[in-house]
Amino acid sequence: MHETVIAKPRSLPTKIATGARNLARLIFIRWPQRRRQRLQLLEMTDERLRDIGIEPHQARQEASRPFWS
Repeated sequence: MHETVIAKPRSLPTKIATGARNLARLIFIRWPQRRRQRLQLLEMTDERLRDIGIEPHQARQEASRPFWS
């Protein structure tokens, strides 16, 4: 026979800790990655952007986005 395991709902402190980890990951890992990638888009020539399927105006729009989006 198999035992059925019922997961307990996560407590508020656990949810807060998870949210804090996600925020820290966003700020310290994702933000610099996104900034670097968006700056690289701005450095690319129009021809190279089109080679990867991006129009120059799309690259400028992407580079101007805030880090959290």
